Amino acid sequence: MKFNEIFHLGVVVRDLDKAVKIYTEELGYGPFEIADGSFFDDKIINGEIGPGLPMKTATYRSDTYEIELIEPTGPSIYMDFLKEKGPGIHHVILKTDEKYADVLEMAQRVSGRPPKLETKFPNGIPIVAYVDLVDEAGLLIEIGGNN
Repeated sequence: MKFNEIFHLGVVVRDLDKAVKIYTEELGYGPFEIADGSFFDDKIINGEIGPGLPMKTATYRSDTYEIELIEPTGPSIYMDFLKEKGPGIHHVILKTDEKYADVLEMAQRVSGRPPKLETKFPNGIPIVAYVDLVDEAGLLIEIGGNN
């Protein structure tokens, strides 16, 4: 497999408004696009149609990378991360031409674990997954279903 540069950092924060203010006023990033997790409502998440991913996000996009700030607003993989580890980098997207299914297979072969999160449309088409190489390489890699 071949992965290129880091394209995306997913950062879990306690207070989205406060984090956006710091990134914008102190660190010089912006503007941020603000959204909520409603896109994931009524989707298949880890094999079941569930309540979605309760979160608020703010995403900064440059020409070459993006930073996604995530404030969990209810039970989710992000809330679990915040409770267990505190705020910080949760996942990365590494640029690649590899196929979605091939990356899933590689990660499961290497780690012996299924994806930490896998989302699909009700018709089964993949949206996004987090392949879990945390114990082996310190990485939770987000992959998109469009690969």
